[in-house]
This record gives sequence, C-alpha cells and structure tokens, in this order.
Amino acid sequence: MAGCCLTAEQRECKKINKEIERQLNRDKKDSRRELKLLLLGTGESGKSTFIKQMRIIHGSGYTEEDKMGFAKLVYQNIFTSMQVMIRAMETLNIQFANSENI
Repeated sequence: MAGCCLTAEQRECKKINKEIERQLNRDKKDSRRELKLLLLGTGESGKSTFIKQMRIIHGSGYTEEDKMGFAKLVYQNIFTSMQVMIRAMETLNIQFANSENI
C-alpha cells in the first residue's frame, strides 16, 4: 500500500529514482572489476607509448578518428625531421646534391 496515495508526478519521480539507483548499482559493480594503473615516469620515458601498445594488443584498437589524428601527427613528425636534417646539413656544410646519388 506504500504507493497507493502517490500522485502521478510522485510515481514518475519514484520510477526515475529507482532506475537511477539501478544504474548506480551497475556502475558500482563495473568499477569493482575495473583495474586502475598509475604510470609514473619522466617526460619522454615511454608512458604514452606503453598505453598505446596495450590498447592495440589488449583493447579494441583505435577509431577512424584516432587513426586520422595519428596520421596527421606522423606527417608533422616527418616534416619536422626533414627540417632538422636540412638545418644540420647547412650547419655541417653538407651538399644537398651528391654526384654519387644522382
């Protein structure tokens, strides 16, 4: 008889509350199964690389959007590396064209 004197609005609120409680219980159960790992290390020590490798090996891989982002990053790295090599060649007086390579 606990719900017989409730208004329609109160019944709806009770229904919503019950669903929220169910979801909270599911989330709590899921979080107990979740493993958390704290990676510490200095900059450029491979933390991000480790996570990426674990995602490839054990996870679902990458979305198309992720892949496009990585492709952009690869192109930027190639461009930056070429700039560094050109500057180094100029600094070391290395010719760009070598008769042995033509």
